[in-house]
Amino acid sequence: PQMTAKVTLESLPELLRDDDRVQVAIVDIDGVLRGKVMAKAKFLSAARDGFGFCSVVHGWDSQDKPYEPELSVSNLANGYRDLVARVDLDTYRRTHTQPSIPLFLCTLLDPVTKEGLYADPRAVLQKVCKELEADGYEAMAGAEVRLSLSLLPLATTRCVRTG
Repeated sequence: PQMTAKVTLESLPELLRDDDRVQVAIVDIDGVLRGKVMAKAKFLSAARDGFGFCSVVHGWDSQDKPYEPELSVSNLANGYRDLVARVDLDTYRRTHTQPSIPLFLCTLLDPVTKEGLYADPRAVLQKVCKELEADGYEAMAGAEVRLSLSLLPLATTRCVRTG
């Protein structure tokens, strides 16, 4: 459904009244959406206080193979520690692939400083936008879609006559 009102912690119970599960996701350093589904009661608590999200999501490449050498954000030495995931209520949506489960994006925070994690793309973008705002600028973005068609030489194609 089209959202007209801003989602707040107070409006969440009513917004999710017919749901029993909620999907949360982060964007990893390769741009891959990685998430999980949680019970609504757990989500309502997480939306207020944040929740643990294993740092190993920043230790795998887009094929789920560990980076070598290991990254400082996620490695055996730090025990693949949990990071803090902060739910961004402004990202609420229902996707066409799973319309029965609401989706919220999260930003990862350093568990000690509670600052945006340097390896989290959303945290980096939020930091840059705040810095630009402080200097009197507004960040804007555009999307470019490229389409490539390959035409085969006529001699390599076959026509099949039916009927």
